[in-house]
Amino acid sequence: MFKACSTMPKGKPKISEKHKGGLPDLLGGLVASLEHKENDGGGSSLHLEPGKELETFQLNESELENENNDDGKTDEDLDLADRRRIDKEVGAPVSVSAIIAADEKRSELEFELSQKIINLERLQRIASSGLLDGGGLRARVWKLLLGYLPASRDLWEGELLANQSKYAKLKEDLLLSPSEVTRRKDEAFASCEPKVDNDTYGMLKRHEISHEDHPLSSCQASVWHQYFKDAEIADQIDRDLVRTHPEMKFFSADSSFSRKNREAMRRILLLFAKLNPAIRYVQGMNEVLAPLYYVFSTDSDKQSSSNAEADSFACFVRLLSDSVDHFCQQLDNSSVGILSTLSRFSELLKANDKELWQHLEISNKINPQFYAFRWITLLLTQEFNFNSILRIWDSLLSNPFGVQDMLLRVCCAMLLCVKRRLLSGDFMANLKLLQHYPEINIEYLLQVAQELTPDTSSFHLSPFSLVSLQSLVMAKILLHGKLQAKIFEVDRLYSEGWGPCGPNFCQKKTDGSQTVSKRRFDFRRAVSCFTKLKEGIEETIGIGKGTTKVYATIDLEKARVGRTRLLKNEPVNPRWNESFNIYCAHMASNVIFTIKYDNRLGATLIGRAYVPVTEILNGKVVDRWVEILDERHNPILGGSKIHVKLQFFYVTTDPSWGRGVGSVKFPGVPYTFFSQRQGCRVSLYQDAHVPDNFIPQIPLSGGKFYEPHRCWEDIFDAINNAKHLIYIAGWSVYTGITLVRDSRRQKPEQDITLGELLKKKASEGVRVLMLVWDDRTSSGFLKKVGLMATHDEDTASYFHDTDVHCVLCPRNPDDASSIVQGLEISTMFTHHQKIVVVDGAMPSGGSEKRRIVSFIGGIDLCDGRYDSPFHSIFRTLNTTHQYDFHQPNFTGASISKGGPREPWHDIHCRLEGPVAWDVMYNFEQRWNKQGMKGLLPQPWELDAIIIPPSPVMFPEDHETWNVQLFRSIDAGAAVFGFPDTPENSAMAGLVHGKNHIIDRSIQDAYINAIRRAKNFIYIENQYFLGSSFCWKPNGIVVEDIGALHLIPKELSLKIVSKIEAGERFTVYVVVPMWPEGIPESESVQAILDWQRRTMEMMYTDVVQALHAKGIEANPRDYLTFFCLGNREMKTNGEYEPSEHPEPDSDYSRAQKARRFMIYVHAKMMIVDDEYIIIGSANINQRSMDGGRDSEIAMGAYQPYHLATTQSARGQIHGFRMALWYEHLGLLHDSFLQPQSVQCVQNVNYIADEYWDIYSSESLDRDLPGHLLRYPVAIGNDGTITELPNMVNFPDTKARILGAKAVYLPPILTT
Repeated sequence: MFKACSTMPKGKPKISEKHKGGLPDLLGGLVASLEHKENDGGGSSLHLEPGKELETFQLNESELENENNDDGKTDEDLDLADRRRIDKEVGAPVSVSAIIAADEKRSELEFELSQKIINLERLQRIASSGLLDGGGLRARVWKLLLGYLPASRDLWEGELLANQSKYAKLKEDLLLSPSEVTRRKDEAFASCEPKVDNDTYGMLKRHEISHEDHPLSSCQASVWHQYFKDAEIADQIDRDLVRTHPEMKFFSADSSFSRKNREAMRRILLLFAKLNPAIRYVQGMNEVLAPLYYVFSTDSDKQSSSNAEADSFACFVRLLSDSVDHFCQQLDNSSVGILSTLSRFSELLKANDKELWQHLEISNKINPQFYAFRWITLLLTQEFNFNSILRIWDSLLSNPFGVQDMLLRVCCAMLLCVKRRLLSGDFMANLKLLQHYPEINIEYLLQVAQELTPDTSSFHLSPFSLVSLQSLVMAKILLHGKLQAKIFEVDRLYSEGWGPCGPNFCQKKTDGSQTVSKRRFDFRRAVSCFTKLKEGIEETIGIGKGTTKVYATIDLEKARVGRTRLLKNEPVNPRWNESFNIYCAHMASNVIFTIKYDNRLGATLIGRAYVPVTEILNGKVVDRWVEILDERHNPILGGSKIHVKLQFFYVTTDPSWGRGVGSVKFPGVPYTFFSQRQGCRVSLYQDAHVPDNFIPQIPLSGGKFYEPHRCWEDIFDAINNAKHLIYIAGWSVYTGITLVRDSRRQKPEQDITLGELLKKKASEGVRVLMLVWDDRTSSGFLKKVGLMATHDEDTASYFHDTDVHCVLCPRNPDDASSIVQGLEISTMFTHHQKIVVVDGAMPSGGSEKRRIVSFIGGIDLCDGRYDSPFHSIFRTLNTTHQYDFHQPNFTGASISKGGPREPWHDIHCRLEGPVAWDVMYNFEQRWNKQGMKGLLPQPWELDAIIIPPSPVMFPEDHETWNVQLFRSIDAGAAVFGFPDTPENSAMAGLVHGKNHIIDRSIQDAYINAIRRAKNFIYIENQYFLGSSFCWKPNGIVVEDIGALHLIPKELSLKIVSKIEAGERFTVYVVVPMWPEGIPESESVQAILDWQRRTMEMMYTDVVQALHAKGIEANPRDYLTFFCLGNREMKTNGEYEPSEHPEPDSDYSRAQKARRFMIYVHAKMMIVDDEYIIIGSANINQRSMDGGRDSEIAMGAYQPYHLATTQSARGQIHGFRMALWYEHLGLLHDSFLQPQSVQCVQNVNYIADEYWDIYSSESLDRDLPGHLLRYPVAIGNDGTITELPNMVNFPDTKARILGAKAVYLPPILTT
């Protein structure tokens, strides 16, 4: 076999020595060469296990129609029918000149074959232009070209007889059943024994049957053990052979003729598998064998055709010897492995058409292994009709430089022949084209292949190519879209050494019932009482076996994307029948189904089943049983299989992709617990308070101007005016705060504290119910204030023995959590929803009935939250913040030591109409889980005093809103009202976490909004980290991080899609300078490290997309990050502290520099000025998971203010412009088009200038605005680094880029 070399071969090419010899004795030569290569090759991530699929074979309806009966035809009739069908595939009419040329070729070929010594070079030349059917010419030529027949005709008969004899001996030695082997052994033994009386002669005595000869022997050396292993391979071969060219009765009809052909091919493939344990059988080898067996068995020479099986086996071995390295895992990284071949193919394309190579591999990211892997390994047998395959093989086998050389040329020519379609296609269109190659003139294709230059043998694999392709194998293909999956059942599960029912060793009767093996029955009766007692104890404390609980998960590579509920007492045949709607933005080679036994200390792996991603890319349903493998990729005990169904929808097939809300008929986010509600009213709040006349006139459509709302004033009024109910849920609720503090906006009783106000309303007969997160660290034996300083114990004590019902509710784990998980959830995670629900007066005032009004968002009713867009850090310490000084970032900070205080920027909203009832229902669900019984009003009580859910805006009112509620929550926090069946749960967008139900619709809402986006996205959030499955593995084990939500990856993929389409798109992200806390602390530094990795992943995507399009641009023109800060000159009459901070501390340095960050606590996203999400959820795994922090959010738009033919100019636009005015201190016309280069460059320029002022050593004026560039630099490859001379945040010793945590687990900081 010719291997890759650095230079073109010179002189006349020669047939390799291996093609001159006969069939290797028991294939020893091939096996030995494999063992030698395995020692030389490195490890690889590309692993082709025995039985693993190279290609999915599916029959469409028209193909299935061909699987009819034989109508009584003879074998010869079927054979002739197939040959005629193949002849018709040529299609074009035959000219006279073509007939003459064919006759000349036949004469020339027959002359060459009649020579005593065959001139192989001349034979190669003739065969390269195509061989003629009939007369056995193709069969003889192929045998010569493959080296099966020697060049000397005199040796043919002897070689054929010798090889056929060897093949017969192989079958006799390797394919006999153990019972036949034993029988022959017995006969041989009996023939050597003296004759005995008939009375004593008969069945072997027990002591004469060896352990290895017993069918139930578990000994590895047992012939029966090996027989059962071979039977599994044989079953796979049988399944594949039936699907081999289903349009041809020769292979797949249900006739004796077809069955005879399949049986012969079965023996060939099984022999190959047994003789080559390093390779065994790989699905697809049947397709490679098919042309050989067909050509040889249809030879017109009856003697030759009768020996087709032996000849096919010998030639099959020779043919695979030229590409067998592709099937050997240990050789993947070697110069003869599949990675090398794919690299040579890529280099060949690049050398012949760099434009097409760049479009496919750089722009579309369609790497050769997505399509050429199948082309190369199956020798193009799946890409063309059978007649074309035979013609192509004529050229492959006759190529003087070897089959692989010509194969790569043909593959490259296949791309060149559809170049125009490929250049105009996107990722999905091109992938479908290459995986379903169109009909083509084969002679033209082969001509293009012959003319390619340079020869592929001149290519060698560079180290870069090896690394690149190896990483490609690990993360094979981008799945960006939605995956609908269903897990039905596992057919049977066995426990090693026992049986299909674990230690009970159950066996199924014919009627389906179960019985206990009699062999173990007596023992089990003797210990039955003890066993039941033991299992009861184990079940109670969660240790040991107890009740068997089984569950399954779905992974895209190492990213968990789905999990079933726990099934109890179904250890043999677990049936889930669960459906999943999975959003995907993952690089993956397989969809992996993992089956586990659960226990309270964790889980035990049963096995995994793999469905290649390539099977689902075409969008068709894949519904099949998949073999379950152990960690070494061997079938688990009993050959168990799992029944799954998959269908993938690429993101661009979604009608709403890139089209925004699009229409007033937009139905909202699908598969969610709460539907979209119409006829609502929404009030948007920036910060807790906005002073009069702060916001300049911002024009809206219809000649209106934006009017800001005031959050805490509206909440004060809502609580104060409530008549029947006040529901509050919060991460923290502090009774000592006042809600109204603007001296220029006086209100009656404005100085009353929140605690006094709630007590007053409760005393008036209003039902006041409060759910406050119970911080477990605030228990008495630690410290009452708790690590989070939420005042939970103080609040509970304040309302003790009052009419206010305040419940401290811990973030309880669900009942199915392991002990470790339970500890994690209850101590690390929180109830993070911020809710106020009240009854309010009807707008007209004409009815005594009331309506429901709800508030949700990011602002807790606690200390440190009241602020205005001025965000003063020193000037309000003797007024607004005199009794509300908040500064948790410095040790020992207090009002007595002076500023800077920590300013607080946040976003909230008020909801009226049907969606307000959804917020109330969420509170009721939580109260029913963790609150006091009997305190919630009954429905009939509400009917008498509250109007039912109904619109508060007329449909024709241009200020109406459509609103949808979303949550992150699970059964540990709310259980009442969740669907109780898997089907209904899936329709409501709920997923299972072992034995509890999870609502994670907030993440779904973000993903849907990002995918719909057309022009720009503006985000403000307290945290920004996630999509860890795409992070670079520098210094971490990526799969251990678990920040799996998709939002950052969806954002970068949206930008990339716009770059590839030549369209503008900009993403703006505002985050805090660092997470609240001591900036040098391990937790803060760990979060900053996660944030850096997230940013780097996104910028890498953007930079690569720009490079692929040849665009020279600053990546910050597409994706840009900011933080907020303030710096104030000292003024007369300012608060003078009585004490001072510790010298040379962060506190003292910040006080001297008179600067500090503005803490961004908002959780908001605006898309195209037409859609907005506001809530309590951060962009991290804690908030998006559903099983960690409980969250609530809303997504809303105004149907009459959509970005259709022109930009949206409704309330959302006004709100964004008001926020930008707050942050930048000015408005500019370019801000009307945030996606434009002018806008983003203006905003970046201003933020850069403000950062220079903020970080400078001197101060000569107030900071004009608050928006600062996030202090990092972006490298040419997307790498995140520090700005020059800016390693630490100003006034601190805290690294801007963060640092990996040493002690804290990732689950706490992600």
